[in-house]
Amino acid sequence: MKRFLLLLASMAFLVPLLAQEGESYLQLTGQVFDASTGKPLHYVSIGLVGTSVSNVSNADGLFTLKVDIATPPSAIVSVSHLGYAAVTLKVSDFEGFTEKKPLRIELQPISLQLPGALIRSLDPDDLIHAALHRIKDNYPTERVGMTAFYRELVRKGSGKYLNMNEAILDIDKAPYDSWQSDWIGIYKGRGSQNYDSSDTLFIKYQGGVYGIIQIDQAKNPFATANVTEIEKIYDFFSEPAEYMGERMFHVVSFQQKPGVEEIYMRGKVFIDSETLAIGRVEMWMNVEGREDAVSMYIIKRPPGVRFEVKSAEYVVNYKPYGNKWYYDYAKIELKFETRRRRSLFRHHYTVMSEIAVTEHLDQPKKIAKDARVKFKDQLTEKVSAFTDEDFWEDYNVIEPDAQIEAIVRRIVKQLRKQHKE
Repeated sequence: MKRFLLLLASMAFLVPLLAQEGESYLQLTGQVFDASTGKPLHYVSIGLVGTSVSNVSNADGLFTLKVDIATPPSAIVSVSHLGYAAVTLKVSDFEGFTEKKPLRIELQPISLQLPGALIRSLDPDDLIHAALHRIKDNYPTERVGMTAFYRELVRKGSGKYLNMNEAILDIDKAPYDSWQSDWIGIYKGRGSQNYDSSDTLFIKYQGGVYGIIQIDQAKNPFATANVTEIEKIYDFFSEPAEYMGERMFHVVSFQQKPGVEEIYMRGKVFIDSETLAIGRVEMWMNVEGREDAVSMYIIKRPPGVRFEVKSAEYVVNYKPYGNKWYYDYAKIELKFETRRRRSLFRHHYTVMSEIAVTEHLDQPKKIAKDARVKFKDQLTEKVSAFTDEDFWEDYNVIEPDAQIEAIVRRIVKQLRKQHKE
């Protein structure tokens, strides 16, 4: 008999450089490495200079960048990463490289020298408070619209995907200087479930769409902590500053204070040296070895089954457009273990949700009240109402191991096509 389990993983918190016949883009493929260690670099930013076309590398340093077929061979592609000197290439440099044989790109680590004009207090507490104080200056103070690609996956062990959902979301982002809520609507969606008689747990993911927006650390700093009391909860430490392209970031790490019994977080905040905007946050909930962490994530569980939360990781990234910074990418990954009573066998599961904004607007997105995603909604049960096989066209199979940037390029192409129609 299958058991039902509801999960809450929110915070509650190239082909050769020739376009295929009929296609309107060129596919640039590369792999990024640390020049000194030879190790692949993940979360590297890759972008076509002068356009909004960009992506990030995956855990193996791989990326694909799809650019318009009319893009000249001399157009510049920028490759940048925190703590490394940026590299620029021409589109023509990618010619002849494929996904099986990507262009090798090496980034040189750089030692930091602070320009005199940027000298200010580097006390980590001061930096955190200054960044929080300037949120109203660095982020939109009016509602703005976004279109985003979202996916969530439930995986058993290291192989079988039990649940896979994808959606194109409309987002009406609330001002950063108010308590207004973000509104989310589903534009297109699809899903796939892969359960059989050998699966004793039927896993559903509740609040995924809602939760990944709520981990916006510029909107909801330090997630579960009251901002006015963060110094009572966290210790802050200065780390070596890092570069992303031409921008320098102060790095402040934080740890839950010894003696604080509740479960909070540890991580790093990357603060832009010029604007003091929060450009990136990497966080881990301190769930390791904590039996009480289960109640934070598991809403409903079958009797006779023990659960242990092994890890809970969160990443949020922002990008500057004009004189403001915008929510741009986020990821939540929860890992847990199950064991039936009096059984020696353990099973491991991973629940992952990921979002990448494909379009930022200067005006709000109109999302009808009855069409807004709610906290208790499960995408698994909603995607069928938004299925549109014509929209996905040749991209007709959910690819859980595909890089999100490769998927986003396809999505942008389809959205542009629909808008023209």
